[in-house]
Amino acid sequence: MMRALVAVLAGAVMLSACSEGVSPLPPPSAVKPGPGSGSVTPVEPTDVLAGGGSVARPPPQASVDEEPPPDEEPPPVVLPPPSGSAEVVGAGSEPTALAEVQQVDVDFVVSGVRSKGQVDVEFIAPGGRPYEKRSATVEAPPEETRTLRYSLPVAGTPVSMARMTGTWQVRFFLDGAQLAATSFTLEP
Repeated sequence: MMRALVAVLAGAVMLSACSEGVSPLPPPSAVKPGPGSGSVTPVEPTDVLAGGGSVARPPPQASVDEEPPPDEEPPPVVLPPPSGSAEVVGAGSEPTALAEVQQVDVDFVVSGVRSKGQVDVEFIAPGGRPYEKRSATVEAPPEETRTLRYSLPVAGTPVSMARMTGTWQVRFFLDGAQLAATSFTLEP
């Protein structure tokens, strides 16, 4: 019963929308001018933009240098190679007595990282033997720089207990390529 009622109502809606071929607008001859002389005069244009410009202007010509045509590939962007610098900061930046140093801090400033890279730091003890190696991941756009600080604990470690005095080397690598090196001296 419900389906029959829905079908009848749908048919009624469709028939009411049908105009039997009659235009919904009256024919142009049926339009009568309003009160007055019977002739229509055009209205003066109005400046709706409030900045002048009552005359239509074509859009500006596109510059030839804007974009290459879609069938050409844009030239590859040449990125500078990664670069870095290292500096000892705080205690250890100048020759310092071993007993006066808690830790030695070294800042590594890197630029030109292509999204993500692995930074390795090596602390080389006096005499040339590797003492410690650490790794970290750095993320940055190629045009930005990042500063990473590495600390070598001295007080209470084998450095102070074995009295490892002399000039230490610190080397920094980005994805296996050495970018920077610095040194500091611990005196007896």
